[in-house]
Amino acid sequence: MEVVLRRLIAGKLPPVTHALLDTLFASGKYLRRKVANLALNALESRLQRGSLMSYPIYMIIDPTNHCNLRCALCPTWQDTQGRPKGMMALDSYKRLLDEVGPYVFGVYLCNWGEPLLNPHLAEMIEYAKGYNTIVGFSSNLNRLSDETAGRIAASGVDFIVLSIDGATEDSYAKYRVGGSFSTVMANIERLLAYREASKPFPQLIWQFLVNRYNEGEVEAARQIARGYGIAFSPSPLRTHMGKELLMPLYARVNEDAYWLPTGSSYSRYDYEIAPGTRTRQRNCKWLWDASVVNWDGSVAPCCGVYEKSWDFDNCFVARGTFHRVWNSLQYRSARRLVRAYAKGSSSMAALHRRCKGSGVICANCVGYGFLED
Repeated sequence: MEVVLRRLIAGKLPPVTHALLDTLFASGKYLRRKVANLALNALESRLQRGSLMSYPIYMIIDPTNHCNLRCALCPTWQDTQGRPKGMMALDSYKRLLDEVGPYVFGVYLCNWGEPLLNPHLAEMIEYAKGYNTIVGFSSNLNRLSDETAGRIAASGVDFIVLSIDGATEDSYAKYRVGGSFSTVMANIERLLAYREASKPFPQLIWQFLVNRYNEGEVEAARQIARGYGIAFSPSPLRTHMGKELLMPLYARVNEDAYWLPTGSSYSRYDYEIAPGTRTRQRNCKWLWDASVVNWDGSVAPCCGVYEKSWDFDNCFVARGTFHRVWNSLQYRSARRLVRAYAKGSSSMAALHRRCKGSGVICANCVGYGFLED
C-alpha cells in the first residue's frame, strides 16, 4: 500500500522531491490529512472537475519578486510594470500556511525573484516544515552572509537549487548579468561550512541551464560540483519565461534562437520548427494538482504566468482564503475549458472564445500547447 501511495505522491510532485518522501513518512505529522486530500484530489483530477473540494498537492509561494540579477530571458527586470515588486509579509505567509499546510506535500519558495532577499526566508521555511512538507527554493546565490547561511542551513530546508549557468566567469556572466561566478563559488563554500553542524543538511543541486555560450563547459561544471560533493543537473534552456504562454512555440524559438544551444544533447526544441507546432505537453496538471501564490497574495494558475493582469484572484484580501480562490470563476472556467479540450468536446470552441474574451490565460495553452515540464 505504501509503495502505491508513494507512487501517487511522486506523480504529483516535481522529480527533485521524490527522494525526499521518506521524511514525510518518518514524521507522520498531518500525514493522514495529507493522504486523504491526495486521494480526493486524485479522484477530482481524474474526473477533471471544475470545482474542487481538495487542496493542491504542491504549491509555489513566492517570498519576493525582487532580484539582484538581470538574466537574459527573465521578465522580472525587463518588465517592471507587468508585476509590481514587493516582499511577502511573514504574517500573511503564516495565515496561508495555516490553511494549506495540513494538506500539501511540497512547498517551493521561489518564482519570479531571489528568495534570499526576503529577510524572513528562514522563518518561512521553518514554518512550512512545521506542517511536515518538503520545502525547497532556488537561488542565484550571489548574496549570502555568514549569518544567513547559518540560518538557512539550520532551517530544515530539504533542497536548494543553485542557478549557476557556467564554469567560468565569462560564460556565467553572459546569461546571469550582474552576477559573479567567483562570488557564487565562495557562497557555496560558506553554506557547506555548516554541513556538519546542521543535521539534516539540505541537498544542494547545481542547476546548469545549457545555452549557446556555456554548452562547452557542462563537463567542467560537473567536475566542480563533484568536488564540492553536490548534485549536478544540466538542463535545456527554455525560451523567454515571460512569453511562454503568450506566444506560439514557433515565434518563441525563432526570437530566442541566438541563446539556445547548438548541440542536440541539451536542445529542448527542434530548430527546424514549423509554424503551428505545439508544445509536447498535451494536458495541464497545474489546474488540479498545484498552484502559485505571488508575494502579494495574488494567485496564478501556473509558474509561467508573469503579468499580474493574468492572475486569477487574491487570497490575502479581507476575509480571503486560498480555497475560495482555488474555486473562483476563473479557475472553474479554466478547468472546464481544459477538460473540454482533452475530451474533444463540441463545447470546446465556445468555451475557448469565452475564456479568451474574459482574460483566462489558459485559453492560450489550448491554442499553443501547454506549459512545458
